[in-house]
Amino acid sequence: MKINKKLHSLTLVSAALILFLILVSSMASASASASPEQNPRTITPPEITSGAGDSSDDQVVFDEVSSEEIVADTESIQAAAPKITEKRITTNTADQWSPVIYDNKIAWEDFRNGNLDIYIYDLSTKKEISTLNASDQYSSDIYNNRVVWVDYRNGNPEIYMQDLSTKKQTRITTSGSAYSPAIYGDKIVWTDYRNGNQGIYMYDISTKKETPITSSGSAQWPAIYGNRIVWEDYRNGYFDIYMYDLSTSKETRITTDESSQYSPAIYGNRIVWVDDRNGNTDIYMYDLSTSKEKRITTNPSASYSPAIYGDRIVWEDDRNGNWDIYVYDLATRQESHTIDKSNQYNPDIYGDKIVWTDMRNGNSDIYMGTLSTSPVAAFSASPISGKAPLKVTFTDKSTGTPTSWKWSFGDKTYSTAKSPVHKYTKAGKYTVSLTVKNAVGSNTAKKTSYITVK
Repeated sequence: MKINKKLHSLTLVSAALILFLILVSSMASASASASPEQNPRTITPPEITSGAGDSSDDQVVFDEVSSEEIVADTESIQAAAPKITEKRITTNTADQWSPVIYDNKIAWEDFRNGNLDIYIYDLSTKKEISTLNASDQYSSDIYNNRVVWVDYRNGNPEIYMQDLSTKKQTRITTSGSAYSPAIYGDKIVWTDYRNGNQGIYMYDISTKKETPITSSGSAQWPAIYGNRIVWEDYRNGYFDIYMYDLSTSKETRITTDESSQYSPAIYGNRIVWVDDRNGNTDIYMYDLSTSKEKRITTNPSASYSPAIYGDRIVWEDDRNGNWDIYVYDLATRQESHTIDKSNQYNPDIYGDKIVWTDMRNGNSDIYMGTLSTSPVAAFSASPISGKAPLKVTFTDKSTGTPTSWKWSFGDKTYSTAKSPVHKYTKAGKYTVSLTVKNAVGSNTAKKTSYITVK
């Protein structure tokens, strides 16, 4: 799955990437205080460190969500802010940038050999491999066992792919002007500047067929999920987010505000991007299923490089005087962030894992954070009424991976089973509560007069 996290450039992509290659050696020694635009896009046996996000200074708004939606007979359903447990992935003194993650595999661009290579680390096997070519390789993306990147081995930028299971590399493009690839399933998309016209192209690995998606002349930085491709486009005199649906062959303009929107990422029905309509850069989201746009951040700070997976959105943010990685959970409406006072950039997310570029060690390393949250208690019962003696089966439906359960059945009896069966012997109405806990916190759900025994 591709989560587009490349840094935005107001120049044409071809010029930007040529400049990147010219300056790559100076980038390798860039200062830790560089801004996202200055910092290069973003393994070695892992060293483990730990940290936790601190939400005390956080401010996020998620439109159209009200506390009135909370179920009346449920207490304290709000989960705690996510905790971020960190792990250092790279430990060499060279610079590593722009990580992407899929399942247990992390890929990034690495300068340890004197040129840019793509490195891949498998979290399950703790083994690292690389593309190792004498030319420069950068701007990688990963899906399952396939890694794609931009490659200069033929003198011009082309898209290459490596199958990690067979170690076979395949040249995807021959145009000599291909950049910023993304991959999902059998489909690879990229920016192509062929014939003096910048557009988005797609290659189907299964059919070996290339298809132009748009040739507006100013389309760049595509991301793909399923049959939907999104990108930023300058055709209207400012950057907008556009989408193309392969299943319907329909192009849709997602943003219409006369400011700049760029760096899109997509997961399922949700598209996120950077938006400067408020005089600073915010993160916005559009839900294709409801056709509604939502502003995610409201701070006067700068927010860049959004990525999304499921209900979680990550980005980089400078509200604390340095660049931190922030994560916001749409389901729990809770936010957290990295707390090291160095700079962290270029986040990507898969499941409960976030990866980023980190400057705390004097050079740019790859770090990974694992998210954990306190549980949200929920349960059901069957039957909820009947004659005594009444045998009731209670089913735990809590989220957030609880590790312990405590039931109060309302008749001065209790259980610590996950989904217990309880027998009521006397007539009456009984209030039931469930308290769940894990390493991060606890939560209680209570249903008043839930069980009726006749």
